[in-house]
This record gives sequence, C-alpha cells and structure tokens, in this order.
Amino acid sequence: MVKNRLTYLLVIVVIILLVYLYEHTATYVALYALLALPLLSLGLALLTRKRLDVVQKVEQQTIVKGDTTQYTLVVGNRSVMPIASVRAKFKASSDAIEADFEEHYFSLPARGSSDVVFNITAKYRGNFEIGLANIVLYDFLGLFAFKQHFGEIVMLEVRPRVIDMDDLPLALAQGGIDGTQNLLQQEDYAVIADLRKYQPTDGYKKIHWKASAKKSELISKNFQSFKRSATTFIIDNSKISGLNPSLMEDMMMEACVSIMSQAISRNQICQLIYLGMDQDLQEHTSNFEFLYGQACGIRFDHFAPKDFEVRFASFFNVQSDVENMVVIVKKVTEGTLTSVQNLRMFGCNVILVYLEEPRKEQQEKIEALRDMDVFCLDFRRYYYG
Repeated sequence: MVKNRLTYLLVIVVIILLVYLYEHTATYVALYALLALPLLSLGLALLTRKRLDVVQKVEQQTIVKGDTTQYTLVVGNRSVMPIASVRAKFKASSDAIEADFEEHYFSLPARGSSDVVFNITAKYRGNFEIGLANIVLYDFLGLFAFKQHFGEIVMLEVRPRVIDMDDLPLALAQGGIDGTQNLLQQEDYAVIADLRKYQPTDGYKKIHWKASAKKSELISKNFQSFKRSATTFIIDNSKISGLNPSLMEDMMMEACVSIMSQAISRNQICQLIYLGMDQDLQEHTSNFEFLYGQACGIRFDHFAPKDFEVRFASFFNVQSDVENMVVIVKKVTEGTLTSVQNLRMFGCNVILVYLEEPRKEQQEKIEALRDMDVFCLDFRRYYYG
C-alpha cells in the first residue's frame, strides 16, 4: 500500500508540472480527475466493506497428531460493486500447527464469492484456535485499507498418537507388570458355573429364566470368575517450563496413551491419576476410548512441580491394596526417585517413564532402581523413532 501511495504522489507531481509547463484545459481536467479518484475509490470501499459474508468450515475438527485436515474459507460479496483486493489472514500457523499459508490475497466479483482452501497439519497434541484472524479490504487504487474482525472461533482438537510399544514388561492376562500382585476378581458372563436361588441383590442379568419357569421360583446364575490385573497411571501434569513446553506435553501424553493401549490389549484394566482430576473418574476400566479421551483433556498450566511430588508421595497412604504403577514424569527428581523406591519396597510393580536426560547422580539411582526390578524408560527413543 505504501508503494501505491508513493506512485500516486509521483503521478500528482508529474501532472502539476504539466499544468505549470503546458497550461491547458486538458491538463487541468487531468489534475482534477486525478485528485477526485481517491475520493471515489474511498467511497466505493466504504460502501462495500460492510457487505461481506464469511463462512468457515473444517473437514475434521478432531485429528491425531501428524494427520492433516482441510480448512475452507468462503467470502461472499453482497455489494453490486466488485472488490479489487482482499487479504485474509489466518491463525493456523504456529509452533504447533502447520498450514499451507498464513495469508491469502484474492478479489471478489459483484454479488459473487471466493473460496480459499488449504491443509492444516498438527505437530503437537492440544486444542488450537485456527481459522480467520481478520480480513483487510483494499480500495481499487490500493491507497486505503479497512481491517475487519469476525467473531466466529474455529478450534482444532489434536489428539496424541498411540505408539507401538510391544517390548514393555506387561504380562498378557494373569498379571500386570511382570510379577504383579494386584488382581481384581471379575465375572465372565459367557460361562455359567452353577445355579442357585435368587437373592434380592441379584440383577436381572443373573436370572436363569428357563430354570425359573421349571421350578416356579426365581433361579440365579453363578458366572465363572476370572482375574484381571489392574494398573494405575500417574501423570506429572504440573506446569511445564522451558523453550518448548508443547513438545514436552506432547511426549508425556503419547507415553501415557501408548503404554495404556499396550496394557489394555493385554487384558488389563487401567486407572488414570493426575493433578486436578475429577474424583469420580478414579475407577479402573478397560475402555480405552474413555481413558484416551480423559488423557486428551489433561491440562498442564495450573499446578507447580512440587504439587505433583507431594501428591505422588502421599498417593499410597489412602490405598487399600497394592497397585501396579506406571509413573510418567517430565524429569527425574530426588522426590520421584524416593517415592518409586518406596513403592517397590512395599511390593508395587513400577514402570518409571521420564522424558529428559537425568543428571549423573540421578542416573546412578536409576540404575539402582533397575536392580530392584523397576523398569526405567527414557521415552524419547520411542517418540523420535
């Protein structure tokens, strides 16, 4: 726009020189017309700037990290005058989101529309605001610009990948992490062990209707019982500091859902514990989609690192039985190492997952934990392949 204004001033200077050198009706008409053009251009722009319609569409508003979705912007012109130049600026490009472009120029015909379509790829998990930041409307001379904001917010939810981690020490069915002690008794509704008289606490699913009809009284089924191992995941979702908190948060969530997927695929039931969670969600389940959605909603912007260490250290003071534990932390601290050591001494089977290179003295303690049969894992080798 600066270039257009300089060009216009240069033309004005040339016309004034012509009027001075060749004083004639034609040169005066050219000067007056040139002076009137910006006013005409400004008036037309003012008439059309409020006559725009904007529609934003996203092909998929929930994607997995690394996947691509398509964003479409439709801008309509309800005015009878065409618009020579429009610039649309987008919010999609950031450290966590890649888009084909950040801004796009186009023109609008009278009572017509223009579509802008591009791809968006997510580099990290999270919820990101994408879509239109603003539209700048230019007059046909390119001397004036009018910026407009639109209130609609378009969000993109990016979920973490599930990485194949078959080499983890997770037992297939009758144990949790190798050597598990925490087995929960459950019933297999496909196998009937025996029949007995109906009890008021029995549900309708337990009633054997054919046997009840023969004996003229309600008969209940005893189902075959079986044991499933239970594993608790505890996540350090304290506030992340450093140059790239999005990367650290992304690594932590991929570690969580990937190990959880392996545990459930091996017939375990899982529980997810983190700072600030709803107490009603602290139940073991084998529903991976539920746990995956719960993990995707974890936030990392509220609690201090000390809050996690206190919660972790006191976690088993309120537990009634021994747990199999997967502990996922950003970096190994003295408090974390002490808590893991205590858990193992109490008979808990532990996997310790960390994301940053430990210091030399911490590495020695990690080796000591390995000697105690604690599986210590640097998740970066899985994350970066």
